[in-house]
Amino acid sequence: MRHSTRNTTRKTLLAAATALALTAAAAPAFAGRAYPAGLGADGNRQFIVKYRKGSAPSRDAAAMASSLKAAAARAGVAGADGKPALRVLRQMAVPGMRVIVAPASLKRDAAASLMRQIAADPNVEFVQPDGGGKTQLVPNDPKFSQQWHYADNAVGIRAPSAWNLTSGAGVVVAVVDSGILSHPDLNANVLPGYDFISSASGRDATECAIDGLSAGCGKPQDGDGRDPDPTDNGPSGTGAHGTHVAGTIAAVTNNGVGVAGVAYGAKIVPVRAAGVDGYNAHSDSIDAIVWASGGHVAGVPDNPNPAEVINVSMGSTYACTPAWQAGIDAAVANGAIVVVAAGNGNNDVSENVPAGCNNVVAVAATDKNGAKSSFSAWGAKIDVAAPGGDGFFNQVLSTVANNGYGSLSGTSMASPHVAGVAALVRSVAPSKTPAQVEAILKSTARPISASKCSKGCGAGLVDAAAAVTAAAK
Repeated sequence: MRHSTRNTTRKTLLAAATALALTAAAAPAFAGRAYPAGLGADGNRQFIVKYRKGSAPSRDAAAMASSLKAAAARAGVAGADGKPALRVLRQMAVPGMRVIVAPASLKRDAAASLMRQIAADPNVEFVQPDGGGKTQLVPNDPKFSQQWHYADNAVGIRAPSAWNLTSGAGVVVAVVDSGILSHPDLNANVLPGYDFISSASGRDATECAIDGLSAGCGKPQDGDGRDPDPTDNGPSGTGAHGTHVAGTIAAVTNNGVGVAGVAYGAKIVPVRAAGVDGYNAHSDSIDAIVWASGGHVAGVPDNPNPAEVINVSMGSTYACTPAWQAGIDAAVANGAIVVVAAGNGNNDVSENVPAGCNNVVAVAATDKNGAKSSFSAWGAKIDVAAPGGDGFFNQVLSTVANNGYGSLSGTSMASPHVAGVAALVRSVAPSKTPAQVEAILKSTARPISASKCSKGCGAGLVDAAAAVTAAAK
């Protein structure tokens, strides 16, 4: 506010301040915000609502029910067979956030109207769709005989030189992904995790159609909701994605078989948030990230091994939402550095969630020539890049299903390289904050020329050896 020396201005400001003080105790001064990004033409049923701290609905279930009932009535949304039009599905990890569900899927205009009416309650901070995302994957099944992406050369991350100083021992890395499969080249480095998929049946046909998927997207295939088993042994092998990501971070190394991991001395906490088709409900993923960092989630035992590094190789193509930002901020406040795949749409990363959020390390993908992968997101909010492959003979090799090894491309494959390097940094400098670790990753990265990335690949290609050396000083 700019102060004025004019008495009339002072009187006006004083009067306004007095009026505000008299009304503030009764209710918050401003209505909330509705964020429609992610709404589909149809299939909109689940929403995330954040109530203001200390408000009546945040403290009292009856007050919340009354607020939702009034909003539904104003929006013309009716319940079935006398049941409430809106109900609270569950409380989320971030204080004040709830998952709200309508009795049936709503078309875009109806859903937007409902969100506006929910936000009209001054006790509401924001409301957004509880949409979903897909794991950031460009699959290809040929195998490769070497991991070019780790090499001590211009296109690798220089892992061998970094291993002269550390293997990442003592650091815990959470992999928030599609779960994990048993693998002899990984099991020794895996700690207990959790399955955060809350729906046993996945989303319905109209909800899944928003993302171009079939009915049942996100189904966990284990027949139940949240449970302590992050393993996916479903027939579609959705856990292969998470297994590949985990192998890049911490596959068992120097054992004479298989592949190496970037931080092979670190331990993995697998946190399952994506099911069939790689679909993950945002509310599940946000809870998973907060839990992985050591935060509490109602109805779930606390994580006995809070992660110093969290890898998220999932996302959606729309801008960061307040619920995602709140979850990330909570994880960072708990001391975790959150590393995120930038996205595979060859678009500006600011259009992607969670990669476009603040307080994350957004990772673009590079190919075997050190150039931006054709599919990779780009832009001013990219922090660093890492090998993610591109093309038939240009993928990232890691652990996959059936005790095997496979090569995949995607920013999903780039992100765990950076998560692994972050773990190496943390192992030699455990007192570093997430912001300090990010600063080291960026200051030691090798710049990528404009001819190889014309629209922005952040500070450049992550350099494990340089990052560890800088952190050890």
